[in-house]
Amino acid sequence: MNVETIVNWILNLPAWVWITIIAHFLILGTVAYLILLERKVASWVQDRIGPNRVGLGFGIIPFLKDMHMFGLGQPLADGLKFIVKEDYRAKGVDVVLFTLAPVVMIIVIIISIAALPMGGVRQVHGSVDVVVPANATDQQSMTEVQHAVGRSFYNASMMRQYVAENGQTHQVWNVTYRYHFQIADLNIGVLYILAVLSLAVYGVVIGGWASNNKYSFLGGLRATVNMISYEIPMGLAVLCVVLMFGTLNLETIVDQQAHYWAGWIPAWNVFSQPLTFLMFLTCIHAEANRAPFDLAEAEQELVGGYHTEYSSMRFALFFLAEYAGMITTSAVCVALFFGGWHIPWIDKLPFIANTLPDPNHPSVTTSLILCVVRSLVMFGKTLVVVFVFMWVRWSLPRFRFDQLMMIAWRALIPISLATLVMTALVIYFWPPELGSAMMVTGGTAVALLIGNVLVLALSMIASMILPAPPPTNRKMYIPTSRYLRTPLPAGVTSGNGAPSVA
Repeated sequence: MNVETIVNWILNLPAWVWITIIAHFLILGTVAYLILLERKVASWVQDRIGPNRVGLGFGIIPFLKDMHMFGLGQPLADGLKFIVKEDYRAKGVDVVLFTLAPVVMIIVIIISIAALPMGGVRQVHGSVDVVVPANATDQQSMTEVQHAVGRSFYNASMMRQYVAENGQTHQVWNVTYRYHFQIADLNIGVLYILAVLSLAVYGVVIGGWASNNKYSFLGGLRATVNMISYEIPMGLAVLCVVLMFGTLNLETIVDQQAHYWAGWIPAWNVFSQPLTFLMFLTCIHAEANRAPFDLAEAEQELVGGYHTEYSSMRFALFFLAEYAGMITTSAVCVALFFGGWHIPWIDKLPFIANTLPDPNHPSVTTSLILCVVRSLVMFGKTLVVVFVFMWVRWSLPRFRFDQLMMIAWRALIPISLATLVMTALVIYFWPPELGSAMMVTGGTAVALLIGNVLVLALSMIASMILPAPPPTNRKMYIPTSRYLRTPLPAGVTSGNGAPSVA
């Protein structure tokens, strides 16, 4: 095999192969620098500087050693530390499962990005000259076009037919290709991502059990209960969006948000379903085991949780999987509620509008540059949601475990069920416009917004009427404490007869 053959083979690779390579390198590279961003956000919240000393020269490259570069070398230093650190394994661990757990975590996160819509669809026109039998049928001609093109296409139309000097009948076809800026265009994209991400719990459970450590085992149990509990309201929140559009295809859901209400309001679901968005945002925090839902790795109680016994690159894979999972779930949140790659009002510019050949599908464009810009916009919106993850972590205290369960089973699940019923009723009485997918009109959006407000108001009223949860964390009288009169419920005394404060 010569060099020219190899080059031609590389140049003829399908578009999804290049998108896969770029997407994975972009996400994995971003994961490394999210660790630096996490520390910077922490320093910002705590009013300090944060890491700013390690540059890309590591202090040894001559022309870079004195340049700190805002600490951009810190993630590289962290990675180097993980690589050279001792790969410690405690006595009594299940060696196979101990190694398999972090691998499961990172593989699950990597394959979950396949269905993310990144930049719409690029439409390209071309022509092909095929030889067909005399008096060929349309099916025979289409088969010859398929063989000549060698890959799938959107549609094809015959422009002309002629007979060559050798007597063979030729047909010239105009072929339209549509390249999705997406690794896999799945009709069940939402279901695929939720199903794959739910497998991450196996990595946590296996790692906690295989470590042969009681703290790790308890962390694995907590993570299991946490993930399973919050998957229910998260699935119901996603189902509210699916009901609105009648499809599980993420690319179609984004496409149907790329229009305007009243001519200028972006038709993003966050405006019509704000309560659903808040529930989904809360659930993805819990799914990622991020503070304030990080009971599975609470240092004060479990030393380090399910990854207590891990070190070196095994621990690094857990670490990277957490941040990569944040990127994936944030991208899904952007696709479901913030219009994905949609850039508001830019399609009204003449030079952009001229590249949009299909008014019913705003995702389709003839411009490669616009697809790249859309991908960067999608990436930027995702980073904003990731920033919210970090902001919440350094702003809110960790819940107790009973509070964690109460939030899911007494609050999020009933509210999400009520929101789902409300969405179904609104879609039934104010149906969206029907087409290849359902497009939510302004009237339907207003009805959904009013429904969200009503569900929230009824939930607040119900919380005051329903019986309160049992008092699981009562304060007690401590003789040596300077707080001698600790409040207790009226009529209740402490064990030594100290009076309560009503």
